[in-house]
Amino acid sequence: MTQIPSLTQQQLELLRLAKKDTVAELRLSYEFPVLDDSVPSGGHPPFIQELIDHHFIQVQVKETSLRASEFQQENWTEYCDEIDYPSQADWDRWRQGFISQLGEGFESLMAPGKRLGQFTKVWIREISVRAVQPSNL
Repeated sequence: MTQIPSLTQQQLELLRLAKKDTVAELRLSYEFPVLDDSVPSGGHPPFIQELIDHHFIQVQVKETSLRASEFQQENWTEYCDEIDYPSQADWDRWRQGFISQLGEGFESLMAPGKRLGQFTKVWIREISVRAVQPSNL
């Protein structure tokens, strides 16, 4: 008997997007903390790795680079949308709110710097994702 794994909403959405167009590949990127400047950690986030392990998707790494967090920059830009001239006080409020949203264990590694505009240096991995088509139905 075939056992169907329990998937999270995030995994189901990724799988849906990957299956939407079976010819084209889905291009994604994700950020992860810098543990060693010279070598990014291997593997993928658990929600992606589980889909790979169940043979639902295939993932190919396109590029991995060390840059300022794009996620933090976008979040800061949205926060400042209605602020004409952001100040250090605005940064401090945004930073505290951003840090409170981080997952446990990543606070010190993924926290933006204390100075205005000091975004965290992170590894950014760009990948392509394809849904795996069952060989026999």
